[in-house]
Amino acid sequence: MKRIFILMLLLISTVVFSETLEKVTYRNGVYTATFKEKRKINVSATFNQSQSVLALDFQNVTVKDGIPNNLRVNDQYVDNVSITEVAGISTISFYLKAGTQYRIVTRNGEVQVTFSGQNNNSNSVVKNQPSKNQNTQSGKKKKYTIVVDPGHGGKDSGALGNGYREKDFALAIGLKLANNLKKDYNVIMTRSTDVFIPLQTRAKIANDANADFFVSIHLNSGGASANGAEAFYYSKKESAYAAEVAKFENSVDSNYKDIPLSDFIINDIFYRINQQKSAAVATDALDSIISNFGLRRRGVYGANFAVLRGTNAPAILVEVGFITSYGDIDQYLSESGKERLAAGIANAIRKHFN
Repeated sequence: MKRIFILMLLLISTVVFSETLEKVTYRNGVYTATFKEKRKINVSATFNQSQSVLALDFQNVTVKDGIPNNLRVNDQYVDNVSITEVAGISTISFYLKAGTQYRIVTRNGEVQVTFSGQNNNSNSVVKNQPSKNQNTQSGKKKKYTIVVDPGHGGKDSGALGNGYREKDFALAIGLKLANNLKKDYNVIMTRSTDVFIPLQTRAKIANDANADFFVSIHLNSGGASANGAEAFYYSKKESAYAAEVAKFENSVDSNYKDIPLSDFIINDIFYRINQQKSAAVATDALDSIISNFGLRRRGVYGANFAVLRGTNAPAILVEVGFITSYGDIDQYLSESGKERLAAGIANAIRKHFN
């Protein structure tokens, strides 16, 4: 009887404290989330200044089937809105345009977020501050910081094939990518010469620069028939194939006694935000490579790459082809081939950081 009573209490608690997100709307700079039970809604707000992302966390809230998990807005205030549901926490993430202010009002059964320009001084429950990279006096758009990471280097040659070394191709492509991106962004390279940089140092370079995006350039290796391009973003859950690729790229940690990256692991809120952004850019970057060079599309995967895991910003790792496949590597032997590859990846980044 006692056990039955305890079970009943647990069931009652579940009914009392659970909530359902029933409806979302966005009109004229106002986002409204409506909940099934008309009672006070507790919300935890976090603002990532470097990425201009506002995340609203709702404990014990489920999302009604049919509510879109991604809403493309692209107005003067908001780029897009995403909804995720992980481990009993539902998160609404707003990717804001530079200079956007916001205020959050909670009512019984409703949370309303109103967006406005940077000169609006209305009272706010929660109010973001302009990014330190933004010129608030002139109203200029924020200039994003992009980190380009040519894989391997120095004593770490990376993959070998057809008489070539991965580190050399990665550097040559990375230099052209950085040069292309400099037209529109602040660009930092983890290495610009043939030097060995530990994985944790690469992540630290990006984090110290408060980077908005991180892209790592690599080439794959395999058997005689292996070919094609693929792209990766950081994920705690990975397929067996993605784990195998990550194992090789992460081996620099054990080969050269690198320092573990445990201090750099991002928190769950921004892990989810970064994962969505990273996956989107990875997909566009891979699509560009396939359309430009006609390589086999091997796919976009979530994987536990150390260099991606340690980076606070959204980050991707692109395997632009197989160094062991002459058909792949032949595409990048010429300077024009490297330029086209770099331009395709750069344009994929521009699509998401403008």
